Amino acid sequence: MPPIQHDFLALLGRVSAGENLSQEEMAAAVDHLMEGAASDEQIAMLLTALAHKGETVDEVAGAAESMRRHMTPLRTTRTDLVDTCGTGGGGSTTFNVSTTAALVAAAAGANVAKHGNRSVTSRTGSADVLAELGVNIEATVPQVEACLDQLGVCFCYAPLMHPAMRHVGAVRKQLGIRTIFNVLGPLANPAGARRQLLGAGRPELRPLLAGAIARLGTDHTLVVSGDDGLGDVTITGGTRVSDVRCDASGKAELKEFSWTPEDFGVDRGGAAGIEVEGPEHSAAVIRKILKGAPGAARDIVVLNAAATLIVAGLEKDPRAAGRRASEAIDTGATADLLAALATLSHAPA
Repeated sequence: MPPIQHDFLALLGRVSAGENLSQEEMAAAVDHLMEGAASDEQIAMLLTALAHKGETVDEVAGAAESMRRHMTPLRTTRTDLVDTCGTGGGGSTTFNVSTTAALVAAAAGANVAKHGNRSVTSRTGSADVLAELGVNIEATVPQVEACLDQLGVCFCYAPLMHPAMRHVGAVRKQLGIRTIFNVLGPLANPAGARRQLLGAGRPELRPLLAGAIARLGTDHTLVVSGDDGLGDVTITGGTRVSDVRCDASGKAELKEFSWTPEDFGVDRGGAAGIEVEGPEHSAAVIRKILKGAPGAARDIVVLNAAATLIVAGLEKDPRAAGRRASEAIDTGATADLLAALATLSHAPA
């Protein structure tokens, strides 16, 4: 069924007055933006008003629903797709943990459609570091689909997969504030991945994202935030986890728990060695990890790859998942997969 039409100006007025919108109403408002029907002033008013009052679960879910309608879908023969796209955030200085974890999990048997972009608030985005590692981030849709079908991993570059975002891009830059679009990327995977390890770059986003995912539907999603502020399963201490699953009828079940590195058979440690200056530095760290270099950088990748294997349905026990992730690094399988991805992403489809 097509979405119900709403008066955009009426919705804008309500949000500007501090009212919350329903999921359906928010989807209609964002549809208006995605179709290029709103002026820059109207876009700025909506995004600013939402940020000022605080976005609700229904509003985030509705906005993501609209983004999904307007994205370029990827087709694949692979099933049980998983994504490790997080919100980023807070001027992160760490290397690209979730991107590396995606490669390791794929080498260990998961089917990964990694969604991502260039850096917005951190020192290096997933697209930035993958380009440094030789991957064609601007591959065509057929090329991306070929990577996923043949290798079980691909990179979905957000600007190419979400062309309708061009209507709001300039306004977002001019506003210079966080808006609802900063959290929507992980909720709009172009390949329709229904399994996710989703890092919340700010701890307060975790319940908001978990609630939105429960509305949208998922096979299994883990929304994680480290007690140290990292938007990853962290090496330094505890990680808070919101576990969301939906049954065949769409009914969602949400559980809350915590993980420690020891749960995965990994010793906790400091953050030395995981901070980088930019994409080139991040790529160098990743290459060292894939060559078997020990240390905190390897350990945090093992934690996040293991969590990805759990959400992919390949492992249940964190320790077993940790061993499987470590093996995918130590055998050279991840390095080989990255080389194959770099080659195939440039090949004609």
